[in-house]
Amino acid sequence: MAAGPLDACPRIPSPIPNHAGRGDSVLVFAAHPDDETLGAGGFIHAAVSAGARVTVVIITNGDGYLEGVDVGFRTLFSTPGRFIEYGKQRQKEALAAAARLGVPPAQVVFLGYPDRGLAVLWGPRWGCDKPYTSPYTRRDRSPYPLSYRPAALYCGESVLADVVALLRREHPSVIIMHHPEDTHRDHWAAEAFVTSALETLGLQGEEWARRASLYHVLIHHGVWPTPQLYAPDLDLQPPRDLWEAHHGWLTFPLDQADKDVKHRAVLEYHSQARLLQGYMLGFVRRNELFDLSPAVHPSQVEDEDLSLASPEAWDRLPPLIQAPASGSLLRATEGSAILDSVAMGQSPAHLFFALRLRRPAIREVQYRLDLRLFYPDGHAARQFLRFEVSRRLTADRSGSVDLPLPAGAAAHSFGRRIGIVLPLDGLGSPVSLYLRVETVGPFRMVVDRSPWTLIHLAAAGARQSAHISGMTPSLSFARGLPFGRF
Repeated sequence: MAAGPLDACPRIPSPIPNHAGRGDSVLVFAAHPDDETLGAGGFIHAAVSAGARVTVVIITNGDGYLEGVDVGFRTLFSTPGRFIEYGKQRQKEALAAAARLGVPPAQVVFLGYPDRGLAVLWGPRWGCDKPYTSPYTRRDRSPYPLSYRPAALYCGESVLADVVALLRREHPSVIIMHHPEDTHRDHWAAEAFVTSALETLGLQGEEWARRASLYHVLIHHGVWPTPQLYAPDLDLQPPRDLWEAHHGWLTFPLDQADKDVKHRAVLEYHSQARLLQGYMLGFVRRNELFDLSPAVHPSQVEDEDLSLASPEAWDRLPPLIQAPASGSLLRATEGSAILDSVAMGQSPAHLFFALRLRRPAIREVQYRLDLRLFYPDGHAARQFLRFEVSRRLTADRSGSVDLPLPAGAAAHSFGRRIGIVLPLDGLGSPVSLYLRVETVGPFRMVVDRSPWTLIHLAAAGARQSAHISGMTPSLSFARGLPFGRF
């Protein structure tokens, strides 16, 4: 994959400068052992050298890597016990790598959740009444003595509770987490848990959760990084499709000491290096990359400006989420299931979602909106919306936190665009929401999806004030700018 223009990425000084590092707290979340070193090993070393306290939280032990177990045990007959032993080995490697970076064992936290299962915990196995069973270890709770909470049940509520507790314990000023557009399911799910925890804490009055600097690191995204070999004199550059979709990338220069230490730390992961050494060493470069991925806000509109009977009015909603340009062969051939962008508007009484597709919507594709809704007291609910052409909008419910379809909700397709209207009162008047749009093809295969995106809504009082006073312009007058079409 061609690289993006590194010269256009703003270079940041060390976020833990020598004169102010002591006493600062850096919290690094990694889905698997080695992710923290690949994505931010140089940053971690620089922060420790500046006197900061760095804590690394590893959410799974990477115990579901079949090829790694086969090679490590020299067998094609992997057993649950061998997967668990492999997870213990990766814990030891993580402690050795952290020591190289200057992080003591007491500041490395293992949560022990199931490898290749975090997306399931974020979704259907959210509630702890029906915990998830790992197909590798055959356990439904952590089997590792070295765990933050031994025997923690494999469910989303449990993961979120642990992440919230660790954030409260550390009060970090800098948080490093996975990128929302990382293609590994464990990675984007890990980011979703951390983002949800921070939003919850911020709404509960934890001001430090709003002030913390948030940096996202990318590990998996197509054939990236390039070249996949040890090239410490080259720059690490963003994948071109992500660079073109959003320009929030920052580059963190590494000095020679940072690079050397990171190199040695990567090689401590012997179980991974046997199979992936070139790829892993491809992250040892002159710099590390971070993406800010800030929260966004919907366009403020008047109710009368958007009607499902007037599709041309929806054209004026500016894109909120821009889909990357590249993708798989399936994405290239199924144009009716490919997202070009997602737009969103908010009025005093409604939320409006506009899905823009590469080709007109068809009956064979299901269009899904997954939402996590956050309320002023910090509690959250979920809503899973499903739309198919010529059918009504529906809502799936699998747990007590899942909302029914609110009265007055509606959806309609207009060629290459789909408009969805949700009454705010029927949602309980949330103050923010976490959104992902997904398309599912004829064989119930996911064809395309947007990254999870945190969206801050206007407060009820502000919405009403804007509606009455006219302080927020109608969509049709918003700065007079031309808007892209569906």
